[in-house]
Amino acid sequence: MLKLLAVAAAIIAQINGVTAVPMSNEGCSSDQILLGQCPPAVEIANPGDRIDLAASLSVEGKGNGTWRPKDRATGSPHYSGPPAYVAPPDETDGRNVCLNDQLEVIGTACAEAVEEPAPEEPEERAGPPAVVTLADIASFFPTPPSVATEPDGIGAKNMPLNSVATSSTQTLAGELFGFPVSVTFTPAGFRQDWGDGTVTDSRHGGASWAALGQAEFSPTATSHAYTAKGTYDLTVTALYTAVVDFGEWGTRAVDGLISVPGAARALRIVEVHTALVAHDCVADPAGAGCPGS
Repeated sequence: MLKLLAVAAAIIAQINGVTAVPMSNEGCSSDQILLGQCPPAVEIANPGDRIDLAASLSVEGKGNGTWRPKDRATGSPHYSGPPAYVAPPDETDGRNVCLNDQLEVIGTACAEAVEEPAPEEPEERAGPPAVVTLADIASFFPTPPSVATEPDGIGAKNMPLNSVATSSTQTLAGELFGFPVSVTFTPAGFRQDWGDGTVTDSRHGGASWAALGQAEFSPTATSHAYTAKGTYDLTVTALYTAVVDFGEWGTRAVDGLISVPGAARALRIVEVHTALVAHDCVADPAGAGCPGS
């Protein structure tokens, strides 16, 4: 393309009385030629005093430059290249933005280094209260005591009736204040309500006359003599101390005693008269004072 333009320029110059001298633009790359950084391939020599001849050189439509004959003062050809090359804008220039996983703009904070926050320490769980009351452990209920009497269910007016109650240490599991616990109940005493307005307390539940090595109808720590015949309800209550075990949080002793009543026992108190008989009631059930009389 450049060679054809040079030949055409030379022919035109010959026709107009101007000598067109081909010039070599070898050594110029195609990029330099396209950018207008090489002189045209034709030089005009004018033997006269003045010539006003100019031509445009176009290279495949990529920019254009204007050339003129030699300057008479300097002897150098005039050549003005195309306008200064301006690079297209860099599409990566501009403010950085942050994208989420869906490639949506979520801000510009990511343009700076963001320090990862330190992992949060788990909050230390508060322990159980230092004091546990009887009301707090009301849902933990140990087994009531078992109760027996001598004689069994019957007694004589003004004569001791012996009561024997039993209980044992018990441990119950459950939850208290949101913590798994075990509550241990330990027997601490007994309370006997004899049903005639008399209430007695004892450290132990009592024992049979035989176990105590005592004669029948003799007083014991858990006996009572009714002063009137009739029917009475005997209620024996077991008293317990309690200790709550919170595991890693330790134990809490509960202040006070837990009262656990047993089932009431009905007693029939009769009046007894002394009489001389030949045989006892076993040998003579119909004898005086015997049930069969």
